[in-house]
Amino acid sequence: MDPNSAAAVADRLREDIRLGRLRSGTVLRQDAIAVRFGVSRQPVRLALRDLRACGLVTVRRDRSVEIAGLSRDAAGELAEVRLLVEREALRLAIARRGDRDILEAKHLQERIEIETEPDRIAELDCAFHAVLYKPGGNARLLKLVEDLRLENRRPYQEQPVGSLQRALLAKQHRKIVRTYAAGDGDGAVRALEEHLRSTLESKP
Repeated sequence: MDPNSAAAVADRLREDIRLGRLRSGTVLRQDAIAVRFGVSRQPVRLALRDLRACGLVTVRRDRSVEIAGLSRDAAGELAEVRLLVEREALRLAIARRGDRDILEAKHLQERIEIETEPDRIAELDCAFHAVLYKPGGNARLLKLVEDLRLENRRPYQEQPVGSLQRALLAKQHRKIVRTYAAGDGDGAVRALEEHLRSTLESKP
């Protein structure tokens, strides 16, 4: 067996979870996954074991595997951790951001506002936040932000274009970009806190 097969399958499944393609409670069938990726069931079992170790899947009483969900308490804890981590990431970045970073953040926000596909919205939202934090130059911190966003795996199906949720998201993103561009560190952090609290504490 190719030793990279299990890792590749695990990475693809993580991406599906992160983008909301696989939602909490979805049952994963080993044979179906094996067919999808063109591998035997052995690397699929190893991939699912890795996902279980990360808390992304759980084993049910009948030994089947399903995508794990977050309890209200766990979601609240995750929200607090993300606030702590992303506040620091933004503070580090804002003193070092350049014109290109500002323009890229604005461009991504404009794309988010017109996008209709939930998967693409999730991808663009991740890219938007990554662009904001990247100038800080701390690779470990950026990886931690990415991992926490993966654990949250909030779907965007409930945010169609024209909805109040999408309007609020756009308003908050624009405020973050405006304060970020102005070099207003405190204002940008406050805008980020408002945004994260409203998105993390709302129920999908």
